[in-house]
Amino acid sequence: MSFNSEIKDQLIESIPKKDCCKRALSAGFELEPLEQGCQKDIGCYLRGVFLKCGNISSPGRNFMLSLTLNDKESTDMISDLLDSLSLPAKRTVRKGKPVLYYKASESIEDFLSYIGATKAALEIMNAKIMSGTRNTANRLTNAETANLDRMARAAAEQRESILIIQQHGAMDNLPPELRECAELRLANPDMSLSQLRELLREPVSKSGLNHRFKKLQEIAETLQSQ
Repeated sequence: MSFNSEIKDQLIESIPKKDCCKRALSAGFELEPLEQGCQKDIGCYLRGVFLKCGNISSPGRNFMLSLTLNDKESTDMISDLLDSLSLPAKRTVRKGKPVLYYKASESIEDFLSYIGATKAALEIMNAKIMSGTRNTANRLTNAETANLDRMARAAAEQRESILIIQQHGAMDNLPPELRECAELRLANPDMSLSQLRELLREPVSKSGLNHRFKKLQEIAETLQSQ
């Protein structure tokens, strides 16, 4: 069963008790003018309109709720009613018929709640929350992957520079702190700067350690250019 059919079945099962509400539901279904008897009549009326000419797609990329009406007169009447409820709908023409529609999920939720389809409105909210959670998780995963890639590239460049220094027999000429960093990187090619810091004899900040590796890279570039 489609999402649209499920909602309409829920609405059909929820029959209003008051006579004026029943008349409002029938008037909405027949697209006749509303004669309001109580505060709930407008919601019942729009419920009838939705049952008659409404359609809603399943929550997703092209999520939309639409009301396909017969003529401009009924379209204006329903549009004015929605405007008075602060639920303004957009308008278009589809296959020669006027259509009122919503695409924003918040507007669809508000409309469904107003006509009594609160269960469907909650389902949409939950689907949106789950989608947002998945998107957040994906962004975090992508960010973490990108960060790991940057760390791996930086470590590989550092190791390459140190190997150049080693090939030129210049390791013994390095200052003690640079030589310590070079030896640690060669012994631990996959470690992050934070992990390498814990192996140093004397504590140094992460930026300080990064500065030392830049000095090693400068030394390697100088040796290569000679």
